[in-house]
Amino acid sequence: MSIVLLGESWWQAACDALGEPYEVVPVTAPGPKGPYDRDLASRRKCGATIIEKVGAADPELILDNGSVGLAFVDDPENPDSAKLFHDVVGVPYVSHWVDPMVTVLQSLAADVAWQCLQSPNWFKFAFDEPQTYELTRMGIPNVRESPMAALDMDYNTNPLDPQETSSLISFVGCQNTSIFASSSQLPGDWMFPSALAQSVRCDMPDVAYYDIYFGLYGLNEPVLDSDTIQQKARKSTLYYNRKLFYSGMRCLHQRDRFVLFLKKRLGDAFQIIGNRWDTAYGLKCQTRIPTTEGYLQHFRNCAINLNFSNGNTDSGLNMRHFEITAAGGFMLCYHQPQIDEFFEVGKECDTFHNEHELLEKIEFYIEHPEIRIQIAHAGQKRTLREHLYSHRLAKILKTVRSGSPSTGDKTPQSLQQPVGA
Repeated sequence: MSIVLLGESWWQAACDALGEPYEVVPVTAPGPKGPYDRDLASRRKCGATIIEKVGAADPELILDNGSVGLAFVDDPENPDSAKLFHDVVGVPYVSHWVDPMVTVLQSLAADVAWQCLQSPNWFKFAFDEPQTYELTRMGIPNVRESPMAALDMDYNTNPLDPQETSSLISFVGCQNTSIFASSSQLPGDWMFPSALAQSVRCDMPDVAYYDIYFGLYGLNEPVLDSDTIQQKARKSTLYYNRKLFYSGMRCLHQRDRFVLFLKKRLGDAFQIIGNRWDTAYGLKCQTRIPTTEGYLQHFRNCAINLNFSNGNTDSGLNMRHFEITAAGGFMLCYHQPQIDEFFEVGKECDTFHNEHELLEKIEFYIEHPEIRIQIAHAGQKRTLREHLYSHRLAKILKTVRSGSPSTGDKTPQSLQQPVGA
């Protein structure tokens, strides 16, 4: 038996590293909005295309990124309804979410998404603790945490050579929120809960947005196990709509403010590689690096690689934490609460908490190349030892193999509402 990988992804190299047999089954191309733009019609077409290939592979489990392979097949007993293809095949389906649930399922109607989420055969691995906590509290089954990681590949493990430094300070990443654009028209009642939660977290940073919204202030009734699918869909939609402004503020808090600050203070000495910084803030920026090799080499050639998280996380790390360190680059990042779970700060990377500390540490590491090279080398060793996608996959497989529900005697349920496309 093998693992079926839905679509091309980093799991192929991870399977190779672990010696796990696998077969790649293509999925239909996403829509114009990106990899998550897969509406019901697209997913139904995908299911009809891939079910025979998946079934013929006799898989142990099905794995994808971001639920791009979530698909339906027609219910022969009701032509206006459909069933989840993994339930029909009778195999556990595993999705690694590197974005929030509402992002990866954005093109499905909320009631359809909630019916899918009830599948006992679907494991959802979210990328940080708050996402996992939020989904679990909403009663969604089989939610686990699996952080992001670096690709399994051959990396240059030689210590950095300061003579090869081609840029002093850079940040690689896009500007990701339009909440503060002049064209933004969010209603005030959507913004209030977010502003309230951000205010509370200024004094109590460990309190989750979910607990502020539903517990501390009781702004709405939480999703309950006894709710109908329609009630769960309505409540969660209300919740996530009112969290949108909060995510935008987190993006400003953890990323945009530092890019703006450094560009104003350091000018051309600070290099921005990523889209939309020019249109959002009028900042000079460069387009993304086109090749993986060039991308990784940039981290080695830059003296100080800055990393700022976007608004999707309150505490977790993004993929850049692991990409910079895997490449062997020196990383200076905003201090996320979960950073100590992955790196020894000051020895394998370094962090800052505010603009003043950021400038201080930039100056220090520019003046002490030997220290940043030592830290970069230690950080690379840590990532290559513990933070590749093969390490994440090993834990995912252990979880599913030890706790996957029995699927052989389960009759797959049709979606409660007609899903004719």
